[in-house]
Amino acid sequence: MIDCIIKFYRLIMFSSLMLLISCSGPGEKGKYWHAGSERPYIINGIKYYPQTHYQYAAVGYASWYGYDCHGNPTATGRRFDKDRMTAAHRTLPLPCVVVVENLQNHKKVKLLVNDRGPFAQTNKRIIDVSQKAAEVLGFRREGTAKVKITCLPKESQLAAIAYRRKPYPSRP
Repeated sequence: MIDCIIKFYRLIMFSSLMLLISCSGPGEKGKYWHAGSERPYIINGIKYYPQTHYQYAAVGYASWYGYDCHGNPTATGRRFDKDRMTAAHRTLPLPCVVVVENLQNHKKVKLLVNDRGPFAQTNKRIIDVSQKAAEVLGFRREGTAKVKITCLPKESQLAAIAYRRKPYPSRP
């Protein structure tokens, strides 16, 4: 009886292993991939073209998002957590790492950009940050702040690898 149970257990383990292997893709060739979040998309009649490099610096306004989106999937497929240091951008590669500086109080943070946005009816907003990031940057109560954003190419490439995505070159 015990011998039969052991054989059954081995059969289940072998079947599970084969299923995992078949779902993992074609070895090293399929190790990294580009996602649908890198295709052009349309929101409110405006077409956006995601970048295929990490060169980016801009000044504009940041807003924040929290409770309403908490737990929802991001454009990278991971769940949004209002208490993590993350952000949303319309065209930066996903994921990437940026430094955001509040130009009113000069507070700076590094954020992982893992979602798309902001899509408010104003083009002045260039980034949405998580509630936690807005607190650290000192503008949660105000709702928006003028910021400077700089993408960090090397850290962005490492973030892409961590997300099992093919990293882009540092320069276009």
